[in-house]
Amino acid sequence: MKKAMTMVLLAVLITTLCIGTVCVGRAEEVENGGPDPQELASLLEADSFYVQQGVYRELDTVKEASAGRLLSCFGNNAGSAYVVFGMPAAPDQDTSLGSQELGWPDEIAAIYDDPQIPNAPANPYFAPGGWEYKLRQDEVIVLITPLPGACKYYSFINYLMFTAQKPGKVYEGRKAFFSVGDEESGLYCPIFGSIGNSVNILNIRHTGDSIFDTQAVIVIGANRDAVDRVVKHLQAAGYDEGAINIMPIPAGTYNMGLQKGADTFSFLQRVSQAEDKAAYRDYLDNISERAVLYRVTPVEEMPENPYENETVIPRGNGVHETAALTDAAEKLEAIREALIAEYGDEYDYEELDSDIAVPEGLTAYYNEFNAKGDNRDAMYLMTPDFTLDSDEDFVVVYGVNHSMTGKALYSNAVLYARPMLNGVTSIYDSMFGGSAKPYLGEDCEDADQYYVYKMARTELDDHTALIEYSTGNEKGQYYGVDNGAPVLMAFRAYLDETGTGASYYEVIYDRTIVFHKKQAE
Repeated sequence: MKKAMTMVLLAVLITTLCIGTVCVGRAEEVENGGPDPQELASLLEADSFYVQQGVYRELDTVKEASAGRLLSCFGNNAGSAYVVFGMPAAPDQDTSLGSQELGWPDEIAAIYDDPQIPNAPANPYFAPGGWEYKLRQDEVIVLITPLPGACKYYSFINYLMFTAQKPGKVYEGRKAFFSVGDEESGLYCPIFGSIGNSVNILNIRHTGDSIFDTQAVIVIGANRDAVDRVVKHLQAAGYDEGAINIMPIPAGTYNMGLQKGADTFSFLQRVSQAEDKAAYRDYLDNISERAVLYRVTPVEEMPENPYENETVIPRGNGVHETAALTDAAEKLEAIREALIAEYGDEYDYEELDSDIAVPEGLTAYYNEFNAKGDNRDAMYLMTPDFTLDSDEDFVVVYGVNHSMTGKALYSNAVLYARPMLNGVTSIYDSMFGGSAKPYLGEDCEDADQYYVYKMARTELDDHTALIEYSTGNEKGQYYGVDNGAPVLMAFRAYLDETGTGASYYEVIYDRTIVFHKKQAE
């Protein structure tokens, strides 16, 4: 029954592909003998796999949250873009339904649904539908995607998104906790913790000679045999082995499957600091038409052959960045004293410590922490909450330019607002040049190894990032923050020379001073 139905639905799928944007966008490549996603789907179906097409799309968390369609911005890196899966439900799985009232779309329904087989329960719904999904231990995800144009950084990474809440455990009041799901799907709490290493700008396998504007294939799975079979068909369909990236999920670690209470997964592409803004916008606007996303499910479940936990790249090389600096403590103190001398008469001030912001993936999973989409490519620091109480209050961030010491491919600082963790404004190391000279003196030869930058309602000098208001913001309420609302500073440093994020114990932490205008007595 199921195999006969498969052939009928395959015909529907192929027809859909041929009249859809995938075939149109790739027709010339296929005519010239290039790899063919249609042929891949046909080969997989002939080998007793169900093939369903998903959607690969940009997720602008601030835009979606401002429209009421997202419950959190998850600490978005303001100024960078995110691309996510819109995954269909698994064969013989109920569809996770959204909310018309809230503008939440349904998950894509499975096209394989045998009425004689009881369906697995739907995934716990979390907008946008299909962003998070369960996986059977032998399912495989295939993403065939163009790579962005020249930029500072991009990466792809798997996540454990939600895990089932334990009976009798009290979750209310836990940091960054919220609940999704219901009695039918089960109640879940957020983990959003990374799985293994990322595929990134330094290690990606791709077509052509460049890491930009070429193509890559990403294969995600928890069963070695299933992945091997899919890779074989990719090669038969014309995809070069040298462009195929395998991202394993360790089935023995996570609660795989479609049953109630099984873990849910997610996937995220990051793109940061494109050189050509118009090409960057075109890439994001058209990624869903130019990429191909398949959910591949064996018709009969395969015996387990799990991947083990991936050996991740260790953080650090044993060399602290102070080795690349001269008199770092004295220079940082000179900046601090100069700032206080400049503003201390008219402003009260508070100096905020930075500390490790988020746990890494497995730590988050085993302790049921919300890792907020951590990435081992980055080092994350965060201050305690504070407020801006008037239009004259402002923030100064300063410290070592980690990209100058070899501890980062790029670094930045972002002002976040609570409770949505929406990134309001950001600065990048490419903006730091010359910013520390007024505080270290014109004769300081290594001033550009440091930075000083302000965030304020109005421009205070050439190195000021503006803080927009939330109320009345034409772009949306979470593109800004109002006075009195809790905010915090977060710092990132991406990819040191080891090929992963810097060790938290080999860098000098970034610093924050909040200046509050004194009230007239």
